[in-house]
Parts: sequence; structure tokens; C-alpha cells
Amino acid sequence: MKLAYAVIIVCALLASASAVNAEDESWVIGRWELVYDPHGGEKDALEFLPNGEAFSIWPDGTRIPGIYIVTAEGVKAVFTHQGKDLIATFHADKARELLMIVTSSSGQESIYKKLEQ
Repeated sequence: MKLAYAVIIVCALLASASAVNAEDESWVIGRWELVYDPHGGEKDALEFLPNGEAFSIWPDGTRIPGIYIVTAEGVKAVFTHQGKDLIATFHADKARELLMIVTSSSGQESIYKKLEQ
């Protein structure tokens, strides 16, 4: 059932997102580190793999698996932890050097920056 739910979410993301072609997706591949959190939280990270897999990496090293798609605006991802899905929308800056996500509880943005490869 969990797999079916994840498939439905991915299909909905694909249907609602204006996906860019594969050659334009390479900019997101790699590890992104939290550089600004308006709430002062510990630094976490994101990792996007070429095969569509993603990980949310907590400060203690815990890796939460997920999947993602690249859109014209940034990245949409679904991470699954303890049977619950978290849908995240990251907006990229024009240079594609930063990913921003709005915290639902406060409406403020956290910012991730790609680490040099």
C-alpha cells in the first residue's frame, strides 16, 4: 500500500510540474548543505542522485530516502520516514546555486547551497 501511495504522489508531481529535459537536470545532482535557517536549526543536507533518488541527511547522519523530479522552478521531492511521506518543494535561484524552501510553520525560507564537487 505504501508503494502504491508513493507511485500516486510521484505521478501527481509529474503531472503538476513542468519538467525540463534530462540535460538540464544535471545542475541538481550532488550534495546541498543548509546555509540559512531562520529558526537557527542544526545544519542538515540534501543529496540528489542521477537516478531520481534523493536523501534528506540529518545533522546526526541519518539518511531519509526519497525521490525527486526537476522542474523549471526547482525541485519537487518526496521523502519517506517511518511510513510517512513528506512532500517538499525547493525553488532554485536563477543561477541554480541555491535551493530555497518555505517552512510551513512560519512561512520563512531556509536556503541550501550546493557543495563543490
